[in-house]
Amino acid sequence: MDYDVGVLNAADVYRAYAVVQLVMSGLDLQRWKRLTASASLRRDWLAVTDAQGYVRGLCHVFTREHPVYGRQLEIPLFASVSLLDDQRIARHLFEFAKLRAKLDGCEKVHFWSSASRDWGSLDTLRDAESWDDGLVYDMGTDRATIH
Repeated sequence: MDYDVGVLNAADVYRAYAVVQLVMSGLDLQRWKRLTASASLRRDWLAVTDAQGYVRGLCHVFTREHPVYGRQLEIPLFASVSLLDDQRIARHLFEFAKLRAKLDGCEKVHFWSSASRDWGSLDTLRDAESWDDGLVYDMGTDRATIH
């Protein structure tokens, strides 16, 4: 099956809500619409869609300065949804996230652990200090370390 990978577009916001509900069941539709209301906000949501237009993968990304590692891409949410092709969808999403990291000048990609997420304040995640948890992927060595 072919997939499109890119930034979440306005036409897919409602379809993506079905995916985000799987990992953030407390997020209501009104808040989701606020988090994806503009092209600049949707730039932080990467999506994989199938040929029928269903969103099969979704991740939230943003860039910030780590006190030790420097500029890194933060990924507090990464979801792949498929009965048969879950790994391929996740791989497409990861490759696009790495491209985004490269374009944003990041040396590292930080996948947050589920324990670090405060879904009640998703719109303020940029201020959270989840530096030492999850998995950190090094763009230079193509290796990851678990924290």
